[in-house]
Amino acid sequence: MNILMVNHYALSPNMAGGTRHFDFAKVLVQRGHRVTIAASSFHHTRHEEMCQYDGGNFVEEMIEDVRFIWVKTPGYTGNGLKRVVNMLSFMTHVRSINEDETYDVVIGSSVHLFAVWSAYKLAKKMEACF
Repeated sequence: MNILMVNHYALSPNMAGGTRHFDFAKVLVQRGHRVTIAASSFHHTRHEEMCQYDGGNFVEEMIEDVRFIWVKTPGYTGNGLKRVVNMLSFMTHVRSINEDETYDVVIGSSVHLFAVWSAYKLAKKMEACF
């Protein structure tokens, strides 16, 4: 199966923080599935951008056979309006990732409902399980 995991705050193993989505994806890859994780490249706790963008809103990276799609979102500090703008930006951009590819399953896993909503809409558009 081709699986997409959407989590705004998912991290790769070379970033400080919890990597449960990456760990879960690695197990799925070991079982023969293709897994992509869509996450914001703005690090939530370090408050810094983790990728270099060349004019687009996405950067793709393969890490131990797990594909990451890093989504460009505006920076913020604290829990104010700029963080909400960051969340809404993630929701908007996720819905347009790699429109040529289809997924069998889309997993929306996040602490805010904007990311889950975008995963749900993407699954419906691709006629994938959610």
